[in-house]
Amino acid sequence: MTKMSSNHLRKNSAALLLSATFCWSLAAALDGNAFENPQSLTDVICGGRPRSACEVELDVPEACATGGLGADPACPIVFFLHGSGGTNNWFAKTSGVHDANMIGVYPQGEGGWNTGPKTSNNCHWSEYECTTDPDEGDLIASIIDEIRALGGTGNVYAYGNSNGAALAHRLASNGGTQLPIKGIIVSVTQLLSSPERSGPGTLNYNQPSSSRGTPPVSILSIMGDADGLIPYEGGSSSVFNGDDSFQLMPTMDSMALWASHNGCTGSYQTSEHSSDMGDGTATKFDYTSGCPEGIYVEHYAIHGGGHGAGGAQVDGAKIDVLGFVAKVEGAGGGGPSPSPPTPSPPTSGCENDASWSGKFNTAHTCDYVAENPPNRCFF
Repeated sequence: MTKMSSNHLRKNSAALLLSATFCWSLAAALDGNAFENPQSLTDVICGGRPRSACEVELDVPEACATGGLGADPACPIVFFLHGSGGTNNWFAKTSGVHDANMIGVYPQGEGGWNTGPKTSNNCHWSEYECTTDPDEGDLIASIIDEIRALGGTGNVYAYGNSNGAALAHRLASNGGTQLPIKGIIVSVTQLLSSPERSGPGTLNYNQPSSSRGTPPVSILSIMGDADGLIPYEGGSSSVFNGDDSFQLMPTMDSMALWASHNGCTGSYQTSEHSSDMGDGTATKFDYTSGCPEGIYVEHYAIHGGGHGAGGAQVDGAKIDVLGFVAKVEGAGGGGPSPSPPTPSPPTSGCENDASWSGKFNTAHTCDYVAENPPNRCFF
């Protein structure tokens, strides 16, 4: 009787363990969601961090969901990083990940990203042990860990505009086990030449370094060479609030550093194109032929373009961000596949308010926003 009860108990225990394991697997699945209806990782990621605006949206097309036990979804994972004073509210509608079969991640920053001196910070940028200011590297690393835990196995990319591009550069500069960044798409911001580090944590280096183990990373860069906010030729900027410790590299030096870090020869091919911004012309600098297989290093200079040049059309269509990701994934050749031109929004008959500016940067005037009207909702 006792023996039978013991055997019965062991069988029941085994069944309960199997059931619990099965339920955990289901709970940990990477579920798909409908277009414009992203999932939330906010509760999992944001708790306990010094952030008041923190939000993380996860956008998973059905084709990228785990779909059951033992599945191994390898869809690329693309972070979309808004600019200073921007919002993640529109990415679920505009990212294009459902058409491209890629996973979108849309985090919300604290009025932007902590990649330089901010008046809202409690600590000086050189206080790396600070725990009361946003640690962007740790935030993104935690999101990647969560997606991995859910079953997402794809390569990780980051696409950012302006301050979001500054964060993309930083994430790639700190690439490795915690930040396995495969490629970045950066518009209207280049690498910093100084300082070497800034902000809380350990994932806070501002330039890539082979000695730190930073892996190679493909890069697509888009810059306006007449940008009044982020100078194409480098130097200081008003976004650094008068702190001359922060200096931007000249754009071509930034590209050369990435090319060198990636093991490229540094030589590039140029091609001339039309543009709908600036003086109507653009030049593409392509370093890829001198790079190791699978590494792409490309830069578009929008001649006469300002800080809205990231939204420029080249040869009649916007540069295809997710097309670049697909190219890196496939290790194929050629330039980014252009997406269909984005129609301009209808005029509303409204007039500019000469006194208006974005609340996080007085340089963000109506004229500045008008350089790229489709991005007006991100300010």
